Amino acid sequence: MITIRPATLADAAAISIVHCSTVDEWRDPYTRQPTDEATLNLFGRWYNGGDWMSVETCAIHLNGLLLHGHLPLVAEANGVLVGEAEYYVNREPAPFGPHLHLSVLYIHKDWQGQGIGRALIEAGVGHARALGCHALTTQPEPEMAGFYQRLDFQPWLRAKEMQTTIGGTSPLLTHLSQNSGPPEHLALRIGRYQCGVQGWETLWPSLAIPELAALRRNVWHGKLDEIPVVLGLREQFRTPTQADGYAWLPPSASLTPVVAALRSLATCEGYSAVDLLLPEDSLPELRTAFKLDYQTTVDLWIKKT
Repeated sequence: MITIRPATLADAAAISIVHCSTVDEWRDPYTRQPTDEATLNLFGRWYNGGDWMSVETCAIHLNGLLLHGHLPLVAEANGVLVGEAEYYVNREPAPFGPHLHLSVLYIHKDWQGQGIGRALIEAGVGHARALGCHALTTQPEPEMAGFYQRLDFQPWLRAKEMQTTIGGTSPLLTHLSQNSGPPEHLALRIGRYQCGVQGWETLWPSLAIPELAALRRNVWHGKLDEIPVVLGLREQFRTPTQADGYAWLPPSASLTPVVAALRSLATCEGYSAVDLLLPEDSLPELRTAFKLDYQTTVDLWIKKT
C-alpha cells in the first residue's frame, strides 16, 4: 500500500535515509578517493550528494522548502517512508512559468522499480493543476530519459555550458547585499540549472558549513541598455579562480550585453574564467562576440498538465 503525502519537518531523518541508500561509494571531497562514511564531516557528506546526506542539513533544506511555499512530497509503504519528490513553485515570466519544477525524485534502493516514482509524479500533476501551473518541468539524468518519456515528459529546452575568458569594463550595477527573493518579473536565462528559484538559492546559501560559506558569492542589479537585470557570480569549489555565472532578465532580451557584463564583473572580482549555462539558440549570436569553449549539455523536459 503506497501513500503519497506532503512532507513535514519531522520527515527529515527518513528522507536522508532514502537519499543515502543510493550512495554506492563515499568519497573524500578533496582527494576524491573512496573513504569510510564515518570519517566524513558535514561538508564531506554534503559533497557526496547534497543537503540530504545528513539529518542536520536535510532538516534545514526541508524547512526552507516549506517556509517558501514549495512542495516536497513523500511516499510511504505501510507507514515507512520509501521515496521523496521535491517540486519548486516557479512563477517566472513565460515561457518558463508558472509551473512546478521537479528537482528531486529519489526512491530508496530497496523499493525502486515498484511504481513509486510514477505515483510521486502523478501526485505532482494534481498539485500543479490545483496551483494553476500549466506544466511540470525537470532536468533528467540521461539514463532516466526512458522513465520520463513513459510519463509523457518530452525534451523542451536545451542549454550548453560554455566557458569564457574575462575582460572589459565593469558596468554600473548595484550590489545586492540582502536576499529578498528571486525577481519574479525576470527569468533566469543564464545558469538555468534546474529552475530560477534554485539558481537564486545557489547565490544565497542556507547552510552554515564553513567550506561552503567561504565560497565567494556576489549579486548585482540594475540596467544594461535600459534592460533590467540581476547578475550573480559564485566561486567554484574545486577551481577558486573560476566562477559560475547567473543572469535574470526579460525573456526576449539579448544575452550579448549580459555576457559582456558578467565577464567584466568577473574581471573586477579577480577570476580568470566564467562558466555560463547558455540557451542553445543564443549561441550563434554570442559566438560572434565572445570566445566560448564547450563544457557540457543540459536538457530541460516538460510535461503539460
